[in-house]
Amino acid sequence: MVGNVGNVGNVGNVGNVGNVGNVGGGGGAFFPDRVDLPFVAVRVPGAMPGSLVRLSDPAFRFGHAASFEKDWGATFKAWRVLDEFTATEAWQKRQRRDATGVLVEQPGGLTIKTWQQMLDDPKRTLVQVVNAEIDDLVLKAESERADALGEILSQKDDFIDDFLGLLGTDAGRRKATFTLLNAVSLVALMAVMHFKLINNRRRPSQVCPALNPPVSVPGHAAYPSGHATQALLIAATLGQVFEGKMQKGALTSVDALAERIAVNREIAGLHYASDTAAGQLLAQALLPILETGDRFKEALADAQLEWS
Repeated sequence: MVGNVGNVGNVGNVGNVGNVGNVGGGGGAFFPDRVDLPFVAVRVPGAMPGSLVRLSDPAFRFGHAASFEKDWGATFKAWRVLDEFTATEAWQKRQRRDATGVLVEQPGGLTIKTWQQMLDDPKRTLVQVVNAEIDDLVLKAESERADALGEILSQKDDFIDDFLGLLGTDAGRRKATFTLLNAVSLVALMAVMHFKLINNRRRPSQVCPALNPPVSVPGHAAYPSGHATQALLIAATLGQVFEGKMQKGALTSVDALAERIAVNREIAGLHYASDTAAGQLLAQALLPILETGDRFKEALADAQLEWS
């Protein structure tokens, strides 16, 4: 994604913040108060009759010097990893376009192929290659969309819960894992949106309206696929969490789910296969960068403790 990161490509996902109520991210329960006697006016229990000593008086305040770090909600704590990521050399030197539109790359910077480079074929023109990709999406829509529709709809914005559910848990029981997955989903989303901006590839349904996706077409470019990047980075991160502590079959299922989420976006007519392939390559490039950060390492260690 991840507060679950994301649609993985839809900005509205932003780390899948929909789960915030599950983990105390910023809401949930509320405390009712009386209009005629608010809680700040309540007298201290046992105080002398007529005393003006109240619970809100300075003598009963605490925590002035205490750190707030442990009280961050899981969803918002994930942003600490994103903040760390933006300070890395790889991100600072990321591939960009200059004022004239020329693509600029620096050694050590995060880089992916442009969508035109990804589709470069000496035997066919770019239009022919794109048409072949669309033909593949048409076939997927005809033969697979009806069966995949439920998953397409449920994964539109939030799929971190899908991974947790596959592992037999949820955000409430694995708060640190939920934080970690949100963190990598946020990082993936930020990277994806940057590369979408410098590639500006039209969506398949904007080229072939007959694809008629069953969900709203996101208001940003197609390449690379956000869902693919987030889902595959989440799967790779879970592989780091378990490090042999889990049966191989479970991690194989995690990888299969990530691939399924990515391909469902093709079946929906929202992404080309090359968008998905670029998302996979981007996810593979992001994990080693994340692994250099202390905050990521801390979040990873916390998640590993939940599964020890």
